[in-house]
Amino acid sequence: MRRVIVTAACVLAGSGMGVAAATAGTAVGTLAGQTQISYGCPGPVAEGGPSCNPWRTFAQARFSVSPSASGRIHIVVSDSLGRFSLRLAPGNYTVTSLPQAHTRGGTTLQIRIRPGALTRIVVRFQGYPMME
Repeated sequence: MRRVIVTAACVLAGSGMGVAAATAGTAVGTLAGQTQISYGCPGPVAEGGPSCNPWRTFAQARFSVSPSASGRIHIVVSDSLGRFSLRLAPGNYTVTSLPQAHTRGGTTLQIRIRPGALTRIVVRFQGYPMME
């Protein structure tokens, strides 16, 4: 399993796993995952103690998925548990977080969808105002 993490205003982690899918004789891939948001850690953390995990489910989060070649841009909205799933033609895509309540959006990542494969990502948004 391959895992890539990019840190910025939005963090996306991807991995490839096999899944069969077909639409009208054309193999497609699936992009699925969860959206999360962080406002930072609330208060001090004891040295040597467990560290703060500020990431929380970001329900109804919006981001776009667009093919590198010209084509249809998909606006994805996660459900109430921050989950999403989208079937896409194989190819290279750009995932871009969109501005919305509590986050400015704008961070992008390049991903590759393979035919018959499931690509999982975690889309992490930096919320504002941040706690220090």
